[in-house]
Amino acid sequence: MRVWVQDVKYHFAMALRAVGVGIVVVGFASTLGSEAQQVTDVRAYGEVGAAVLALLVIHLFTAMPPSWTVTDLLKPMQRDVVAVARERANGDPARQAAYVESINALAAERIRNGSNIPRDRRRWLRLLSSLAETDQT
Repeated sequence: MRVWVQDVKYHFAMALRAVGVGIVVVGFASTLGSEAQQVTDVRAYGEVGAAVLALLVIHLFTAMPPSWTVTDLLKPMQRDVVAVARERANGDPARQAAYVESINALAAERIRNGSNIPRDRRRWLRLLSSLAETDQT
């Protein structure tokens, strides 16, 4: 899967969250303005201010997109990485930790060099673990 697809999904989710929070905040400001029976101009300024405040809060509470760091891209694959490392290590915890570290390093290097994240992750990780095995011998 291409990295930009992950970013598009992230930005779409953040946009939906921002719209939802913005609608709630503007609705709340409108209700408060009508309850206070303010002049229409002041109420409109309050709604715009509430919308801007909602967007600022959304911006502060959201994280960076997945492509910001390679570790965020590798995080969904950690279970597969540990499973492949466990297969290669044959029950030795020290070797398993070494395999996990070297598989993560090799995967990060491939992604930084422009490689796509393949659909068959386990096969790709097994290939990387065989490269890590040649590095460890």
